[in-house]
Formats: sequence, C-alpha cells, structure tokens
Amino acid sequence: MEWLLKFILIIIAFYFVGYLFFRVVLPWLLKRFVRKMAKKMNVPFEEEPKKKKKTGEINIDYIPDNQSAEQKSSVDGEYIDYEEIK
Repeated sequence: MEWLLKFILIIIAFYFVGYLFFRVVLPWLLKRFVRKMAKKMNVPFEEEPKKKKKTGEINIDYIPDNQSAEQKSSVDGEYIDYEEIK
C-alpha cells in the first residue's frame, strides 16, 4: 500500500512540474527566442538609411537584360495552324 501512495505522489509531482514547465518556462523561452531572432533579422535594415518616397514616385530595383529578337523567337517556339477533324 505504501508503494501506491509513493506512485500517486510521484505522478502528482510530475504533473505540477510539467504544468509549471508548459505554463511558465516554455512561454518564457519562446518569447526570448523570438526576441533574439527578431533582433538578428532587423540588424541589416537598421543599418540602411530609410528613404522616404514621394507620392507617385517609382523605384525600379531590377532591370533585366534585353534579349535580341532571335533569342525570343527560338524560346517561344513555332506556331502551327491546325484544323479540327471530326
């Protein structure tokens, strides 16, 4: 009978330790981790000076290389006219 009482007390102790871990310690660790990652992610953005855009101003970050007409036609393929046969 004594072992049953010890077993029940151990189960209750594990329950409270688990409860404290999942309700207090784990959220604290997750908040700390998220703050740390957010701090790392914001470092490059803080170093770059922020520019204000005027209303209607357009900013082009990437301009692709122009392809010649020969390259475009070879990539697009050839159009073949067809008739539907019933």
